[in-house]
Amino acid sequence: MDKYVITQEPVNDATVILKPEQILDNNNAYKMVEMITAAQAYGYRYIIVDMAQLEFISSAGVGSLLGTVGESRANGGDIVLCNVSENIMNILNVLDLADFFTIRSDKDEAVAVGRV
Repeated sequence: MDKYVITQEPVNDATVILKPEQILDNNNAYKMVEMITAAQAYGYRYIIVDMAQLEFISSAGVGSLLGTVGESRANGGDIVLCNVSENIMNILNVLDLADFFTIRSDKDEAVAVGRV
């Protein structure tokens, strides 16, 4: 499978899951932004980024999430990260963004954020 692929899985009318494969960097960060903004335009308020397969995220990858979270929050939703590996969590901690993002341990907990 292509290490730069990002797949989409609708959950319900308010929630969609985006699943980046192994890498989220300047090669596909633009695609993440496109997918998030399209989901927001469609009306999804909660966008879950399932990082179960993600092995590396660059500053461009982090920026693709950081630059779109405000729109979701302004519409009463959020971008929720789940299945964040220790390696990716370390990157978020170094960038002092771990507390900025809504992070849940797994997909079920992330989906539950939209049900509260």
